[in-house]
Amino acid sequence: MRLTQTTIAGIAVIGSLVILGVKLWAWWVTRSDAVLSDALESIVNVVASVMTLGAVRMAAKPPDDDHPYGHGRVEFVSAAVEGGMLIAAGAFILIHSAQSLMVRSTPIQNTSLGITLVVSGGVINLALAWLMISSGRRTNSAALIADGVHILSDSLTTAAVIAGLVIIQLTQWWWVDPAIAIALGSLLMYLGWRVAKSSVSRLIDRQDDGDFEILRSLLTSHLQDGPNTPKICSFHRLRCRHDGSNHWVDMHIRLPADMSVAQSHDVASVIEDRAIAALGGSGVATAHCEPCKPKQTGHSVSCDCVRSTRTS
Repeated sequence: MRLTQTTIAGIAVIGSLVILGVKLWAWWVTRSDAVLSDALESIVNVVASVMTLGAVRMAAKPPDDDHPYGHGRVEFVSAAVEGGMLIAAGAFILIHSAQSLMVRSTPIQNTSLGITLVVSGGVINLALAWLMISSGRRTNSAALIADGVHILSDSLTTAAVIAGLVIIQLTQWWWVDPAIAIALGSLLMYLGWRVAKSSVSRLIDRQDDGDFEILRSLLTSHLQDGPNTPKICSFHRLRCRHDGSNHWVDMHIRLPADMSVAQSHDVASVIEDRAIAALGGSGVATAHCEPCKPKQTGHSVSCDCVRSTRTS
């Protein structure tokens, strides 16, 4: 039985709270800047997971009079805000760790217990990240993927924190702690920028190149006669976008001028259904039919349609 997006987002909230509690405990017993950085990221995780839960619930709502294209775009808003929160957390960590690197006022304590606690939180992190990313890819949910990437980055920072605590325990090199925290802060800012950039691109309707190629290949296959494949003369003005798991496709197809309206409608319906099925089976495709204009070439008549492959 597959879990729904809402259930997975709810699991993420609970898991993030547990991880946060473990890491705050680890920071309290060690007073490590690196552990504090890891805990701060987990605080962002909790807030982001709550936002993701709300986003997937709203995105699942059907279209209404005020939102005829559905509510899926809210997932991109959630992901963009989450990216911004990662950038802010990374900046705070950089400032705090730079100050600690210059003046270390509190020594690292209880490293053995701290390592045990951080490892426990890291294991939960990895399991939660795998669940979020795999489910997000399966359902094409931008919010779940963004939250999963965020949690996965938390696992990477946790691994660095564990390595730092082990080094400090063996060598007593205190400067390793803020140095690792600075590296983690830089990583968070980079990951946050990537998440925010991707989400904003989708909000302003940047076309998905992978989806476009799938649709172009599908329409190209209809340029030739085949079993159960209605032939078209050419296609152009192909456009596509998606909000979460819902896809929206527009295209112009040229058909023989002597086709009836009913025949043209049947061909368009087949192509529309196949387009949505090729993209995952959720959304709306609209094919605008145009007559194929014949032209004289010597004593023969041929079609002057040009196979367009890009939006015009």
